[in-house]
Amino acid sequence: MNENNIDDRISVYEIGYLIAGSVTPEKVSEEEEKVKSIITKAGASVLADEAPHLEQLAYTMRVKTVSGSYEKYDKAYFGWIKFEVSSSVVESIKKTVELVPTVLRMILISTTKENTYLGKRASQIAATIMPKKAIEPGLGVGPIIDDKKDIAPISIEDMDKSIDDMVKEVK
Repeated sequence: MNENNIDDRISVYEIGYLIAGSVTPEKVSEEEEKVKSIITKAGASVLADEAPHLEQLAYTMRVKTVSGSYEKYDKAYFGWIKFEVSSSVVESIKKTVELVPTVLRMILISTTKENTYLGKRASQIAATIMPKKAIEPGLGVGPIIDDKKDIAPISIEDMDKSIDDMVKEVK
């Protein structure tokens, strides 16, 4: 690594993407592989990922086609990949993923290796790796606290700082 060039540092990124809902379920894994291939061919090492799954969109998306007409989507396959790569190539990864015809939208963020958000699956995954008593019913994953005095209040400023430390803007 060249110490004079800050753009050569290795950083962790996460890309979230939507694959068009018109793609057949059998072809979704091929589309996922296209995105993953772009990332790995750039020299990245994949740290974690989640295969795309069909989601109802919050609103109908209109996407302009090559012919100039619009296609509408109410559903799309959402997937994500967390990877580690030199920051000098991350912009080319972003631009190349945006060119995949079936990718409706994508977002690329800088993040940390730790604390991958597992969403709705957090309780299921934790149940396989943590003892039963560490999972609070209805509250997700965490230690069971019998005495509520153990919970310290957190200020908005502390929470904002914590979020800023976990998520950094990609330049």
